Amino acid sequence: MSFIRRIKKGSNTYLALVENKRVGGKVVQRVIKYIGKEIGGEVCRRVNTKDVRVEAVKRYADVLIIDKIAKILELEGLFKEEEGKYILAFVYSHLLERPSIRKLEGWFYDTEIPIILGLQDISTMKLYETLRELSEMDFSNVEEKIFLKLNLYERDKFSVIIDITDTYFEGNTVDEEPRRGKNGKYRRLIQIGLGVTEKHGFPIMMKTYPGNISNLMIFKDLFVNLSQRGFKALIIDREMGSEENIKEVLRAQMEIISGLKKTKGLQKKYLEKIKREDIYSPENRISLKNTSVYIKEFPYLEGKLIAVYNPHLEVIRREIIYDKGGCKDEGRYVGYSFIYHNTELSSKEVVRKYYEKDIIERAFKKLKGILSLRPIRVWRKEYIEGHLRVCYLSYAILSLLEYYLNKKKFGFSALELLEKLKKGYKIYLKDIKSGFSWQTTVLLEKKLYKFFDYLDVVYKNG
Repeated sequence: MSFIRRIKKGSNTYLALVENKRVGGKVVQRVIKYIGKEIGGEVCRRVNTKDVRVEAVKRYADVLIIDKIAKILELEGLFKEEEGKYILAFVYSHLLERPSIRKLEGWFYDTEIPIILGLQDISTMKLYETLRELSEMDFSNVEEKIFLKLNLYERDKFSVIIDITDTYFEGNTVDEEPRRGKNGKYRRLIQIGLGVTEKHGFPIMMKTYPGNISNLMIFKDLFVNLSQRGFKALIIDREMGSEENIKEVLRAQMEIISGLKKTKGLQKKYLEKIKREDIYSPENRISLKNTSVYIKEFPYLEGKLIAVYNPHLEVIRREIIYDKGGCKDEGRYVGYSFIYHNTELSSKEVVRKYYEKDIIERAFKKLKGILSLRPIRVWRKEYIEGHLRVCYLSYAILSLLEYYLNKKKFGFSALELLEKLKKGYKIYLKDIKSGFSWQTTVLLEKKLYKFFDYLDVVYKNG
């Protein structure tokens, strides 16, 4: 009977397959073959390099990290068992590569996604079915549960930042007339309202609207959802800000920082009272990231209305007006804007919060850029909503990954991390002579291993 024997030679331990045989009345041990060497308690098999063949090379490191964050958020448990696995497969692919849905089935098998998620069979038909199921489900319940998880990391008092963007889609199956988007082009548009936390940019909710709904009306709908969830402070852009909407917020006893459109009524009542030489003075100056502005405040709707003057912007806009043959009166109030608030913050703090609310812009930038929100390349209506929800789930993972990287100051963003992890493959090897198969992983830079350890993710080589 054969068995494995450890043979100690100096500081090394070798493994050999041996058998005991009786020869001349004595038991003699015969080495059948040497298997390999034991290093750190693990067996390193002995193989002839000329007999080794690479069976497969699959993306591994980036999949492991994304899967870990998804597990922290408990995303799979938000859906039915098999449905959840397919939805996560969509989300992982969206974060890593974003191949078209028709190429997705083949792409999956070049990664460890099917093994990690336990997916036995992936078909293009099943992927389309998953998008449709995701479109039809009550997603507000999913958003709420994700936020409850993310809220554990947002310990300080925070405000919700709301913004609206538009994106276009291809195809003719949606009954929607082409409309002029923010980029000036006429396409079939969908408007997307997104709410994120002020501090870490964690997603709170995302809703879609037809291209012909005004931002003022979209805010009313978003506001109902936010007030029901118990949020007490909002920051919104002037496209959503109006006297009516502000009064709605005040009735809900919430705080708000809102831009306001420069209507003729506000110009006449407030801007006509401002002398340029008074506002344009050192005591009214506020330094922002890329410019300086000057302010004057007035009582307004149980709070304060801040008139903001930007001399740099005034010069640029006046030149544009005059180049087009405009008169002096047309440029009278260029460079001025309005911000309303009913908070306990100083006007300078409010202005900084409003103009430096770039966390929502970064969120939309990730959604529209890295997460491929623009353009939507699925054509049928039932797939469009599913695609947007995949983007939302992807952003939830990305925002928490960013949080962990910032917390320990690793020195790179979530997107930069995923780019670095692209080099982390699992390689499947086989000794064609013995039939022995094994796997190894490609080594990464040291700093990346520290992040794996920080998240308690095992990524071994050998």
